[in-house]
Amino acid sequence: MNTPRIDPFAAGLDATEELWRRLARPFDTATTVDALLGLSPDVVEQLVGVLVATCDEAELLLDEMPKTLRRLKTSVGANNERCLSELRGPIQWSETFAAQASSLGNRDVYVCASTRRAYDIEENQVLVGALRAVACAGTGVDSVGEDSYEDEGLRRARHNAKLARRYLDHRMLEAVRVDGRPSARAIKRTRSGKTRASYRPALAMLERVTEPLSLDDLSPYCDRRTRVQHGVLLGVVEELESRGMRVPSLRAEAGSLFAGPVEYIHPRRRGDRTRLHGILIGNVLVDVPERLKERDPRAVAAELRARAHGRQIVPVVAADDIEHAVDVAVRAARGD
Repeated sequence: MNTPRIDPFAAGLDATEELWRRLARPFDTATTVDALLGLSPDVVEQLVGVLVATCDEAELLLDEMPKTLRRLKTSVGANNERCLSELRGPIQWSETFAAQASSLGNRDVYVCASTRRAYDIEENQVLVGALRAVACAGTGVDSVGEDSYEDEGLRRARHNAKLARRYLDHRMLEAVRVDGRPSARAIKRTRSGKTRASYRPALAMLERVTEPLSLDDLSPYCDRRTRVQHGVLLGVVEELESRGMRVPSLRAEAGSLFAGPVEYIHPRRRGDRTRLHGILIGNVLVDVPERLKERDPRAVAAELRARAHGRQIVPVVAADDIEHAVDVAVRAARGD
């Protein structure tokens, strides 16, 4: 039994939701949203910044930080310390003799192994990684001047980012070194350790930033023509799959979405509508009308031809045109 296809002209966000599900993960948020919806990376960065810095996970992390700092897990390390006329731990005799020799024979100089708390451990690396995620989220928000316009979300994001930076400068965390995201080993160890309850907000925050935007966050930025184009794109992919082709997951690259032989170029990416945009199946350009109410195939064909740069074109004014477009692309690929 065949699964009913989505009608691109009446699909709403159904096709966009399915394309979102088909994205290869993990993915770069700014690059992918730019290719899917035509939003500029600056807009996406600001949107991600506000959502990440003000999400429930960020709020909980910051609210719990005073308690977390009191419950930080530590390890005990030894540190050789040069002492004068006093002992602060076991004497390290070889180092002491060398120190006395370099001090013109001063017998009151000792090198002792003093114990100290070490905070640079995997659990605290997870905590620092989570705080940095909140602090870095404020970077995109800070690009919007505070006097540009009033917005409660922006103000809250700036506040949380500054608070996260303040905690990162705390004397117990400033020595913790993390390059980028904490390692999978550190996250796994923190999640299964005896002190996991103290670090649960940090773990939740790191999970949140793995995919900071959901389709619900992006749906207000998806105009109707984009949704219809998504319906055509999904229809093309499903038609290829029904013919036995294995179409890989969607990936964003150079401003376009790719899935095997299919490429989607959002019109807002190019700006000038005389430049190439639409759905490419190999070397065949497929697209819906600029004005969706237009149903004259000849008028739509003229629009496509103006930006096809010599490629074959197939106008789509109804759902049935998708199958025809794939037929044309298959014949073109075979050289028929």
